[in-house]
Amino acid sequence: MHKLYTKIFMINKVIKRFSVFTALLWTDQAQSRQPLRFTTTQGLVFLLLIFGTNTMQVTSYSFEQKRTLVTGASGGIGAGIAKALAQKGARIIIHYNTRHEGALETERAILDQGGICDGVVQCDFRNPKNIPQMFQILDRIWDGGIDILVNNAGIITKLAVEDDDYEGTSFAETLQVNLNAPYLISKLAHDRMKGQKDGGVIINISSIHGFISVEWMTAYAASKAGLDRLTAGLACEWSKDKVRVNAVAPGIVPVERTSSTLATKEAQELWLPHLPVGRMGSVDECAHAVIYLCENEWTTGTILTLDGGMTARSNMPRRPKPTV
Repeated sequence: MHKLYTKIFMINKVIKRFSVFTALLWTDQAQSRQPLRFTTTQGLVFLLLIFGTNTMQVTSYSFEQKRTLVTGASGGIGAGIAKALAQKGARIIIHYNTRHEGALETERAILDQGGICDGVVQCDFRNPKNIPQMFQILDRIWDGGIDILVNNAGIITKLAVEDDDYEGTSFAETLQVNLNAPYLISKLAHDRMKGQKDGGVIINISSIHGFISVEWMTAYAASKAGLDRLTAGLACEWSKDKVRVNAVAPGIVPVERTSSTLATKEAQELWLPHLPVGRMGSVDECAHAVIYLCENEWTTGTILTLDGGMTARSNMPRRPKPTV
């Protein structure tokens, strides 16, 4: 449908420009009392009016039938992204690890909205050998292609470093799921995207913890900082293949497991003073950011921060407004 609208828009613009040109031409000829004819200069003006750069650059990214894998889509931000992309016309495959019922709920929501869900796939990213097996399933469904990848799956590790064991088990598991898995999944997706006419789009779901964090979040922050740099590196390497790579870095966004806690008076009083916009974020706003990064075809290597202004303000005491 968007292609039809684009063509109508271009035709309408051509008609308008032709009308302007002929009006000027007829006025000029009427004043000179000469027969109506084109000069070389007038012909060039006509061509510029009709085929100006604005007309030639009318393009619009379409989600229609785009084969889209959203990892960690059994709930929270991942589910919201999957549903939003389906509403735009994408074909969705939902990944989950343990929350099978949540994945089925996301699937039902997509289908109820008239969207397309091509399947639900389980994969435990803690074992990297599972990831190529997941792509074997995708290849059977999508004939070896993929257009959009959203690396959303992750684990939030809250643990003092001294409480991890001396093999760094918790730290290693966090990096495996949050960093190594997106690396391997992106690599496998790129193998398929680079041979496609329109390439592909990869969106990583990072966090503000990737560039500013707090105590007890060391493993999580390290994984997200790595994901940000992974995003930039892949964007540079794969642009030649028409594969764009970007990331969304959300701040505090209530989801199913945290919404009731974050809605309490105590939580609101704790968090809102640190949010210049005066409220927490939403899953829909994160999904909208993913849509933007897909649609804007000049954007790659970007880490888009969504935090209500939290990281824009220094952690200093609040002071009264200066008097003039």
